[in-house]
Amino acid sequence: MQAHHLLTVATVTLLSPAALAFAETGSRQDNSHILVWAFLGMCALIVIIQLMPVIMLAYGLVKGLFRGKEKAATIEVASHK
Repeated sequence: MQAHHLLTVATVTLLSPAALAFAETGSRQDNSHILVWAFLGMCALIVIIQLMPVIMLAYGLVKGLFRGKEKAATIEVASHK
């Protein structure tokens, strides 16, 4: 029994530093400074500015499609009278 107890204590003692090495918390320290965040903000601003013409073009396209149907309906009603 004494040998079994000694073997268990020796195993736990030798393996406990290895367990700490694998016990990662999963959290990461963020040491980014204001310049990194400013750079990322400028990148986001560039992407948003490049998307603005696409959004305006899509809005104009949808508006033109619905306006075209409205004009066609008005012309049909006027031609039937």
